[in-house]
Amino acid sequence: MIKTIFYKGISYLKDATSSQNRLWLKLDKYFFGLKQDLYLCAVYIPPFSSAHYDSDLENLENEISSFSIEGQIILIGDFNSRTAMKADYIENDSDEINNFDGIDLLPESYITDIDIRRVNQDSTLNTLGNKLLELCSSSRLRILNGRFLGDSLGYFTYMCNTGFSTVDYAIASESLLPEVKYFKTNDFTYLSDHVQINLYMNCSIISDTCMKKCLDEKRWHLIKSYKWTELSSSKLIDVLSTENVKKEILDLEMEHFDSNKLGVDGATEKLNKILQTIAENTCKVISKPTKKKKKKIKQVWSDNVVYETKRQINYLGNKIKNNLNDKSLKSKYFELCKKLKK
Repeated sequence: MIKTIFYKGISYLKDATSSQNRLWLKLDKYFFGLKQDLYLCAVYIPPFSSAHYDSDLENLENEISSFSIEGQIILIGDFNSRTAMKADYIENDSDEINNFDGIDLLPESYITDIDIRRVNQDSTLNTLGNKLLELCSSSRLRILNGRFLGDSLGYFTYMCNTGFSTVDYAIASESLLPEVKYFKTNDFTYLSDHVQINLYMNCSIISDTCMKKCLDEKRWHLIKSYKWTELSSSKLIDVLSTENVKKEILDLEMEHFDSNKLGVDGATEKLNKILQTIAENTCKVISKPTKKKKKKIKQVWSDNVVYETKRQINYLGNKIKNNLNDKSLKSKYFELCKKLKK
């Protein structure tokens, strides 16, 4: 789900993949204040032994290769890949091999890999894990799990009756790592046997969005409205005569806007700003009270037992995260999950 305020800066790349297990989005660098366009892929990789696995990682690598020319990459989802603590980069990489006997063996553009420590509670390495690490190494991508605040211990992301594993990852272009604020692995809940993972990055949304406190133009009229009064006519003449407004109108007429969605949006935004300035100085501003948040109503088919069971499951999910060897917690957790499904 994408918030309405971000629609302008996000494009769905319908033809980016032929797989039903991947979805590509493009985040516009101008809208989000990024150095490059960002290509975000929601991923599901079937287990390697599954009949549904169809060279998914190999095909994903081809898609990454195509988009990495245009911008930076983020992958996030369930990879069914267990990577242990094996490096996702070339270890002890060096360009000292250059000038060997006077011959440059590496291109001038070659960038050596940097050793970046990664922690992982899952010590198992499987076939897909090896393939994923090779993909990261060849595509200059880095796993974020176990490297940032919020998941500094490399927590497990999946739990079943037989044990734990880490198979859900956020993976990003190495050049994006300085922009990562933190990466969080949440607690186990009744909603899924996988935990939710969250990635927080630095960006700078266009200023008007921030000024409106993340309210887009469609919702702005719910906060303010303008009423024409007897004095508005004379005030309008005065406002249109001010140097500030005349300059804004002239700038709008002189500025070149591209003949595309972003160009139209940019022109609309500037025109709205001018009209808003004029309206605030000529009309009576009427502020509308925001609606109070409705109290959550329990579903008719639910009862206190269901809500209490959910609360207990979430509580145990939090306890399990830091007490992995306590079998009684895990047993109680699955017992309650089974009870909830009845």
